[in-house]
Amino acid sequence: LPLLAAFALLLPMVLLMPALPIDETRYLAVAWEMRQSGDFLVPHLNGATYAHKPPLLFWLINAGWLVTGVQAWTARAMTLACSSASLALMHRLAWRLSGSVAVARLATWLLAGTLYFGLFANAIMFDVPLTTCVLLALLGVCDLVAGRMRRGVLVTGAAIGLGILV
Repeated sequence: LPLLAAFALLLPMVLLMPALPIDETRYLAVAWEMRQSGDFLVPHLNGATYAHKPPLLFWLINAGWLVTGVQAWTARAMTLACSSASLALMHRLAWRLSGSVAVARLATWLLAGTLYFGLFANAIMFDVPLTTCVLLALLGVCDLVAGRMRRGVLVTGAAIGLGILV
C-alpha cells in the first residue's frame, strides 16, 4: 500500500514537471550528448569530459529513451522506478530485520513520508538510484549475517558495483 500510494502521488509530477535548472537540465544534456555521440562509456558535456559524475544515471536515462523516445518525463520515470524499488527494498529490509510485517509496513510508510523522499523521489539526480543501491547492499549484508554466503556476496557485490557507477 505505501508503494502504491507513493507511486500514485508522484506519477503526476513525473508527467507534468519540466526539468529543473541547473542540475536536471545538465544531466539531461549529458545523457543527450551521450546518445548523440554514441560514447556510452565516458559522459561528456559540451564536448568536454564530464568525468566527475559516474555514468549509471545517464545509462538509465538512455535506456528509457530507447523505449519512449527522447522525453524529459522518461528520465523522471526512471528515477521514480528507483524510488519505487527503494520502497520495496525498505519493506523487505525492515521485515528481514524485525520479522514483523507491521514494522516493515511502518518503515515503508516512514520512508515514503519523509520530506527528502517526497522532494527527490522523482528528481533527475544521483541520490535516488544510490539509495536503491544502498538498500540492496544492506539486504545482501543480511544474507551474509544469516549464513547465505553465496547470495550475500552476490547481492552485496552487485549493489556496491552499481553504487560505484551511480
